[in-house]
Amino acid sequence: MKFGSNKQQNEEPNVGKVTVLSLGFELTGDIISKSDIRADGILVGSIRTDKRVVVGEKASITGDIIAEEISISGEVVGDLFIKGETTIYANAKVSGNIKTSSIFIHKGAQINSGIQVLAPKEVEEASKSSKINSVSREELYSMLDDRSTTKRNKEVPVKPISQPKTKTYTDSSTDGDSDTNMDYPRSW
Repeated sequence: MKFGSNKQQNEEPNVGKVTVLSLGFELTGDIISKSDIRADGILVGSIRTDKRVVVGEKASITGDIIAEEISISGEVVGDLFIKGETTIYANAKVSGNIKTSSIFIHKGAQINSGIQVLAPKEVEEASKSSKINSVSREELYSMLDDRSTTKRNKEVPVKPISQPKTKTYTDSSTDGDSDTNMDYPRSW
C-alpha cells in the first residue's frame, strides 16, 4: 500500500462539502446545491441536489426533494424523487409521493405516502413535474457561476471624500482689522 495517495485530488471539488441547515435554523425558500445537504432545522421549500440529503430527527421539511440518496429521521411533507437509495428511519414521518430506485423503511416509521420503485431514469423523468425542476441544473449552475464571476470582476468606482466647503466672511463690527476674518461652514 502506498501512503500519500493522490486519490482525493482526482475527485470532484464538491466531494466532502455539506450544505447544513442546523438545528434552530428556519428557512423559507428552495435550496439548490451541488453538494450533500444535511437538514436539522425547519425548511418550507424544496431541495434539489445531485448528491445526498440527510433529514435529522428534529428537522421538518415542507416541499419536494430531488436527490441521489436520502435518509430521513425527521418529518418530510412533500414528494420525493430519489434516483438511488431512500432510507426512512423509525422516528420519521413522511407524507407525499415517493419515487425511488430502492427503499428501506424501519419499523415504527409513520408513512402517509404512495411509493413507486422505479429505474433511476424513470425517477429523473418523473422529477421534471416538480416545480423546483422548472430550470435545468446546468442552466441554474451556469447562471450562478456567471453571477459570482461578475461580482468578483466588477469594479466599484471609488468616490473621493471631499472636504466641507467653507466661505470666508469678514466681521464688519470691528474697526476694519483684517485679522478678524473667520471661516464658517457654508450652512450658516
